[in-house]
Amino acid sequence: MIAAPLPAASFWPVLGLVAVAVLGGIAPARALPLDLWSDDDVIYVPSPPPEVTAPRRRVRPAHPRMDRAKQPVKPARKPQRPIIVTISLEKQSLKVYDANGLFAQAPVSTGMRGHATPLGVFSIIQKNKWHRSNIYSGAPMPYMQRLTWSGIALHAGALPGYPASHGCIRVPMNFAQDIWRWTGMGTRVVVTPGEISPISFSHPLLVAQRPKPPAPEIAATSQAQDGVSSDKPDPRTISATTVGLVSSAEQSPPIADLFELRPSLLPDSAKSALSSAVTPLERSTRLADAGPKLASPDAPAIASDSTLTGTVPAAEPVAAAAPPSPRRTGPIAVMISRKDGRLYVRQDFEPLFDIPVTIAASERPLGTHVFTAKVIPGDPDSFSWTALSLPAPAQKVGRHKRSSSAMEDPTGLVDGPAEALDRVTIPAETMMRIAEVLTTGSSIIVTDQGLAGSETGKGTDFIVPLR
Repeated sequence: MIAAPLPAASFWPVLGLVAVAVLGGIAPARALPLDLWSDDDVIYVPSPPPEVTAPRRRVRPAHPRMDRAKQPVKPARKPQRPIIVTISLEKQSLKVYDANGLFAQAPVSTGMRGHATPLGVFSIIQKNKWHRSNIYSGAPMPYMQRLTWSGIALHAGALPGYPASHGCIRVPMNFAQDIWRWTGMGTRVVVTPGEISPISFSHPLLVAQRPKPPAPEIAATSQAQDGVSSDKPDPRTISATTVGLVSSAEQSPPIADLFELRPSLLPDSAKSALSSAVTPLERSTRLADAGPKLASPDAPAIASDSTLTGTVPAAEPVAAAAPPSPRRTGPIAVMISRKDGRLYVRQDFEPLFDIPVTIAASERPLGTHVFTAKVIPGDPDSFSWTALSLPAPAQKVGRHKRSSSAMEDPTGLVDGPAEALDRVTIPAETMMRIAEVLTTGSSIIVTDQGLAGSETGKGTDFIVPLR
């Protein structure tokens, strides 16, 4: 069945209802005229960014961490000897002093707990640019400078900012290369809890002027005898002892005749003069006349010669001269020990001599003081000195030792450098021997410690431990 179309009269009401329904669903703001729209009326609120959680940083376990030292300071000039290296465990720093004072400094990393770096007075006893540890699985130790034969050295290594080594002193690589060039064998290295520095110092016991050797006596010139010129040796003036003859007041033949018969006994300069003065005929005649005299029991004993006739005892063989000992030229090191009551002298790590000394009030500590000599420029016989005083060693309290901060000796029982030298009496002849070989870099150590129990041994300078 087909629906019949709506009449026109009923179409418009239906269209009106549809229009009302459509327009009623539009929001009022959308229904505003276009001239009332504006972007300023629209507020955009951005959504918050997603929350980002930072990764949790790993916290290092509690450790006596040290403040990082300043970066190495490299001077423009070259150091002037003597050079002294000081290392502070508390500051984790190294300082180099030369003849003009502080020369350079750098951070270090010393021994960690259980492998503490020893405190005391040391010196460089070996240098090896590409050394490897023979204790810790061949660990590299570039620019190694050994302080003890038990494994303590100064070398390049990692610096985390706190003690992390097995006892050695690590320095930055660039600084290790520099200090390798500055130092030499025997350069003094001092390790202390805090920072110390050498100061200018003088004392009557320290040699300020090398004593002058006595002027040699000028022997009187001999006058010419029997027409022999003074610039040529006179055979008659040479002593019998010089040529190996047994002198006698009535010896025969005369010494001069023996010289003529034995020209080999004379110096080369005298042989030519004697040969020109005696003709071959006269020499043969004297040789024949001297035969019976040389064979007599009273004849002087001379060495046999194929040109002489008669029985002449042979000369005893001369013992071979001992080879000369190697000459030592390095600075000397002197140690005065209150415990031993002796003065020890070494040069090039080898003992020279030791003698007993007198120390006043020997029951009271002297402390440990290092005095270093320097030749004054322009005057090789004049010296200036510096003094470096170390803190007192740790004392035992019950079963434990005091901490390193207790080594500053707050009681003042340890003498200063001047008071320590005032108590020492050294024989004058010993000071003369020391003054004769004194040079730049030579040092005198005054200490309460003794050699027994320290690492001072063959191939080392004096090692003075503080703990």
